[in-house]
Amino acid sequence: MIDDITPESIKSIRKRYGLSQQAFARLLGIGEASMARYEGGAVPSKANANLIRAATIPEFMASCLERDGQTLSPKQRSAVEQIVYAEVTFDEEGDIMDMTDIYEITLQQEVLNETAWDIMAQVSRARQKARDCGDDALALVYDDIELQIAKLVPFILSNESANVVALGEIRGQLSGFQKLVETQLAKAA
Repeated sequence: MIDDITPESIKSIRKRYGLSQQAFARLLGIGEASMARYEGGAVPSKANANLIRAATIPEFMASCLERDGQTLSPKQRSAVEQIVYAEVTFDEEGDIMDMTDIYEITLQQEVLNETAWDIMAQVSRARQKARDCGDDALALVYDDIELQIAKLVPFILSNESANVVALGEIRGQLSGFQKLVETQLAKAA
């Protein structure tokens, strides 16, 4: 895996945050001369390669700023903080989410997305059944439910819904749609 840390990739990671070689080295806890050698083509140690690779994760860089941000000039620190904090994910309390929390939110988004599509399929079948039975009013209700779910689907996977509160609201909406469909199907039976 050290092979994926090339001089170009190191420079790219460093420049992503607008850091000089020296500042990047200080934040990561790597010697400044070592960083210059790595960008010049020397192969970093496994530990340093892992640190450099971890710098691609904004949450990691935020922790580096908290730990060693005082090694930067105030102007440089402010500039880096703007870049890093624009990319990190915060929870409802304003705390930086760790990778486990982000994974959990992403997983919940995926499950809700699948649930939405499952309900949409049920609605589509129910609408067809209503039309086959000549119940145009019920078919229109199903059209409206399908439209509401179709509007909700893009929001489910958006960054705006990447928090527990929004996902809870989406889960409630989908549950309501599911219950409405089940109630209408039970009446039709």
